[in-house]
Amino acid sequence: QGGWGRKQRYPWPQPVEHAFLRALAWGDATWRARATTTLASELALIDPVWGGMYQYSVDGDWQHPHYEKITAIQAGAIHNYAMAYRVTGERRWLDASWRVARYMTAMMQDERGGFFTSQDADLRVPGRAPVLGAAYYAKDDAARRVLGIPRIDRAVYADLNGLMIEALCELFAASGEREALDAATLAARALLASHRRDDGGFEHGVRGDGPPLLYLRDQAAMGRAMLALYRVTGEPEWLDHARGLGELVLARLEDRERGGFRAHTDDPEAVGVFAQPRRPLEENGLVARFLLQLHRALDGDGSTPTPYRDAAVRALGALGDPEAIAPEGRIVGTYLLALEEATMPTVDITVVGDLGDGGTTQGLLAAALAFADPRAMVELSTPGARYPDIGEPAVYLCTETACSSPVTRRDRFAATAADFVATSVPLLTAADEQPGYAVPAR
Repeated sequence: QGGWGRKQRYPWPQPVEHAFLRALAWGDATWRARATTTLASELALIDPVWGGMYQYSVDGDWQHPHYEKITAIQAGAIHNYAMAYRVTGERRWLDASWRVARYMTAMMQDERGGFFTSQDADLRVPGRAPVLGAAYYAKDDAARRVLGIPRIDRAVYADLNGLMIEALCELFAASGEREALDAATLAARALLASHRRDDGGFEHGVRGDGPPLLYLRDQAAMGRAMLALYRVTGEPEWLDHARGLGELVLARLEDRERGGFRAHTDDPEAVGVFAQPRRPLEENGLVARFLLQLHRALDGDGSTPTPYRDAAVRALGALGDPEAIAPEGRIVGTYLLALEEATMPTVDITVVGDLGDGGTTQGLLAAALAFADPRAMVELSTPGARYPDIGEPAVYLCTETACSSPVTRRDRFAATAADFVATSVPLLTAADEQPGYAVPAR
């Protein structure tokens, strides 16, 4: 059946993403099978009429859904299935990603672009008997609409929108379809207009509607969203927004004494235990992933020092006590992904060209984005900035010790990249898991 858990089958996205990372960075086919078996089982949770993924299944299998649809699950499903398509090339995974994404853009996105929070499992209309999810979602579109639409929580939260933007960018990278990128860009601009404060941070809800706290999860998720948009478009404004969030996170949320990051800025109204700063593992994993990626985006050629990688590594070390991690159970996936990303070798893929050249550079960028390897960082560069102007667009792959020859043809990129990675980027081995293995100082 795949999945993680027993009585309740919950479509956790992070373990699937980690399984693909493990398969690719470690060369372990067992992990790839874990990911694809799980995703095949999770297809049973996708609404066959409207799309979207139900929250979980009970009875120890995937056939008894709880019919609520929450945005965090939708983002994870879009991302996981798009990644599966990039890894395997099997169209069924891309189709599944679109079935979830189009539910979100059709039913869960407001007119400005922000994504809502959830849709109820059951139909409840005042003065009428409730229609439970099992009966309601067994009907076709017309029959559902005659009865009415289950309530949608129309709150637009920064963390959930960050997850959705990143997922839609992954879908764009996998498919090349502008529909996904347009939805992601619309959401990002909506959140910049409605949630972003003058200091560059994002409030959880619409600016001014709630307490003036900055939550770590919101900054980390929106930071990753900005970097995802930068990765797929090459537009520097997204990197500028990400850098601003990185600076804010270090200045306002880092625990300088213990390491790691606090869940939110100080709450002047909190008392007792609620006034004690928390350093939640999952949120620290998320912000560590953001900071590691931000460092790589800013230090593409190794000549630009930044404080972000060091802060991420400090956080991972500060929260790395096995006894403290054990009770977290299945939600350690984000922290584990951050550990992998801090320790694994990397490859930089730089597309050199002008997106206004008639399509050649865009084609090379699309090929680079579609290349499935978690160790790869894709970026766009102008001719002569980091690599010489050879008179035509080209892609370069580089590690700390080697660079490829320029690749100028889109149809040759995938094979060339695979050969370069196989010969220049070492697979991780069991020795890398031994106690005392140091995080590289890159």
